[in-house]
Amino acid sequence: MKPNCKMPGILFHALHRAHQKRAQAQLNAGGLEDLGSPPMLFLIRHWSEQGKLASQKELADALHVTPATVAMSLKSLERSGYVEKRGDPSDQRCKRIAITPKGSRAVEQCFTILGQVDEQMFAGFSPEEQEQLNSYHRRMLRNLRGSDFQGPDDFC
Repeated sequence: MKPNCKMPGILFHALHRAHQKRAQAQLNAGGLEDLGSPPMLFLIRHWSEQGKLASQKELADALHVTPATVAMSLKSLERSGYVEKRGDPSDQRCKRIAITPKGSRAVEQCFTILGQVDEQMFAGFSPEEQEQLNSYHRRMLRNLRGSDFQGPDDFC
C-alpha cells in the first residue's frame, strides 16, 4: 500500500511538520531562535507558578519524552538563560528546574506568536469547528495513550 494523505497518520505528520516549521520561523523572527522547546518552558513556568520546581524525570513524564531528551533541552535552555537548576534540599542528588525572568518573558512572547500561528492554521474554521476538532484530538490521544490520559492538565 502506497502512503498518501488519505492515511490519517501521514496527514497528522504533515500537519505537525507544517505547524512546527511556521512556528519556528515566527519564533526566529521574534528573536527566540534559541528557545528549542516551548512546551517544556511552558510546563516549567506553569509548575513554578504553583510553587513546584520540577525534576528532569517529572518533566520527561509530563511531556511523554525520554529523560535524555529533557536533559538535552534543559542544557540548551539553561545555556540561553531561560531556566536555572537548583539543588533539592531534601535530595542533594536531584536538581530542580526553575524558570528565570528571561524565561517568563519568552513564554509570554511564545504565547503571542503561537496564537498567531494557530489563528493562521484555523482561518475559516468556526469556533464550534475548532472545539470539535480539539475534542477529536483529545479522544485520539486517549485512544492511543490509554484511559489515564486526562487532557490539557496532563499537558497532552
